[in-house]
Amino acid sequence: MRHFLIDTDTASDDAVALLMALREPSIRVEAITVVAGNCPLDTCVRNALITVEQAGTYEPPVYAGRPGPLMRPLFTAEFVHGADGMGEMDLPDPALMVAPGHAVDAIIETARRFPGELEVVTLGPLSNLALALLKEPALADWIKRVYVMGGVGLGPGNVTPVAEFNFYVDAEAVHILLNSSVPKSIVGWDVCLIEEAFITPTDIQRLNALGKLGRFAVRCNASLIEYNRTFGKDGFDLPDPTTVAAALYPEMVMRQLEAYSYVEYQSDRAYGQFVIDHQHLTNQPENTTIIAAIDGNMFKEKLLELLAE
Repeated sequence: MRHFLIDTDTASDDAVALLMALREPSIRVEAITVVAGNCPLDTCVRNALITVEQAGTYEPPVYAGRPGPLMRPLFTAEFVHGADGMGEMDLPDPALMVAPGHAVDAIIETARRFPGELEVVTLGPLSNLALALLKEPALADWIKRVYVMGGVGLGPGNVTPVAEFNFYVDAEAVHILLNSSVPKSIVGWDVCLIEEAFITPTDIQRLNALGKLGRFAVRCNASLIEYNRTFGKDGFDLPDPTTVAAALYPEMVMRQLEAYSYVEYQSDRAYGQFVIDHQHLTNQPENTTIIAAIDGNMFKEKLLELLAE
């Protein structure tokens, strides 16, 4: 049994990613830690609790963490995901309650319980994980690997011309992780944009036909669907689920590379830009695995399989 911890700023695509992880029988999600990002912290915590209930499997503790980035004001994305982060679903309050304690401490203590075994998947800004690494220097040795949804080293940004949302919200936190010794795999936003992985109207029909969870996955992304229409796209992208899928199913990864990478956190114009040294020009040692492509068809089939009633 593999042990996972998921750190999330729960909005629509995060919710689908959590459903996938909670319904994959080969792993155990030991904890869910929540950070502000897509929405303010309280909204993200509420959405995480609702999603755990929707999954209908088991109930890992959900911990509230950082209400904002380490050094800057919080930038949120309700304009993409809706005011509630879930496509304006107007969902009832969850019966589940947030666990006592702080997400930063939960990351440390969960890794201490499973030294060398815990796999961490981050779906939002890296504020919680960065603080945990600063608070407990041994944490980098306890974590088996971190899978990060963030950056666009192989494509354009989605918040600025060069920056992806998660890295843009807290680039200082990204800098801390990249300079740590913890093994890390980065799944950029560009990975989910290939035609095979993008959720098309036909895929939406297949999801709706699955039953309650499939319909939930589509409905919570309603605001994202509308947002994508402003760019001439019909459907929605799932960056967080593709990151979870890459962590769950290594055989889904079609292309990856080892490289030195860094994030720009000192320039206003380029803040949050993720830079990959493809040509080894810096002469710095490799510090990241860049997951550059996944099997989009396999991703969709796994998504449908996990959300089926």
